[in-house]
Amino acid sequence: MIRFAHFPWTLGKGALFALLLPGDGQGLIDIAPDSAFVLGWYNVENLFDTEDDPLTRDEEFTPEGARSYHAGLYRLKVQKVAKALGQMLSQEEVDAFGLCEIENARVLDDLILCAPLNRWNWFRVHREGPDPRGIDVAVFYRTDRVEVQNVHWSSVPLPEGRASREALVLTLARISDPNDTLRTGWLHLPSQRSGSGSIRAEVWKKHKTNYPGVEVWLGDVNEGIGWALDEAVSRAGFTLFGLSGKGTYFYRNTWSWLDRGWSTPTWQAEALPVFRPWMGHGERDLATGIAPPWRTWQGENWIGGPSDHYPILVKITRR
Repeated sequence: MIRFAHFPWTLGKGALFALLLPGDGQGLIDIAPDSAFVLGWYNVENLFDTEDDPLTRDEEFTPEGARSYHAGLYRLKVQKVAKALGQMLSQEEVDAFGLCEIENARVLDDLILCAPLNRWNWFRVHREGPDPRGIDVAVFYRTDRVEVQNVHWSSVPLPEGRASREALVLTLARISDPNDTLRTGWLHLPSQRSGSGSIRAEVWKKHKTNYPGVEVWLGDVNEGIGWALDEAVSRAGFTLFGLSGKGTYFYRNTWSWLDRGWSTPTWQAEALPVFRPWMGHGERDLATGIAPPWRTWQGENWIGGPSDHYPILVKITRR
């Protein structure tokens, strides 16, 4: 079932879409045809509201929980994530961007109506997934640039039947040329604490089997370059994005491209991390001159940044 609604709207399980209208009331922008699809991606590090959902393990993100998470901290979190996304969106005319580690529809509503994101016209694609902690993948797309077709969620259980995050698969069609389409899959693969070193490769292969027509996969893949996942994706005929810079995540003095993707031979894609000094924290890495991402949490302690990942921009063109 597909539901369209004007804001405000709270999505329950099984609902797919909500229309979010920008606060400035402006109409659609007349944009000339573009030769590239431009996508964004951002792991927003535990974007939770402060309410206890009895169906998920979110108790730590409440005023009474271990993190003493209250409305003031929630507002700061939303504002900083919105500012980071605004930085990404100001660099390119972005057709769509994906998010992971978002709790529910409410945090998406609060985020997209926060400045500067409310300058653009967005639809969102999201539903409540099966992850025990309640974190989901969502996609926003600009209604004056693209429309979305053929929305699906791919659910792959982990060993012993444990639930995992769903992948979101959809087709983007350009408003200026509806025959110009790109089939995309948006991922948040299992962490490195989830089973064997091949678990992410196995989960991705099942997603691909569920929806074999995907031309571009991207997201937080939770694995370094050249591990089992990249080998599996390469054997399936996909090519790793061209990657500029050292990565999106910094751990134990090492940069990693945890946020990346692959395309079929029909397409070529180039990915670039989005960084500004205020998005970093601590000592700069000597090799790059860039500080690690300014994370929100260190364990249960509030650090105050937007996220422990940097967002990426991906420009995708036909070969």
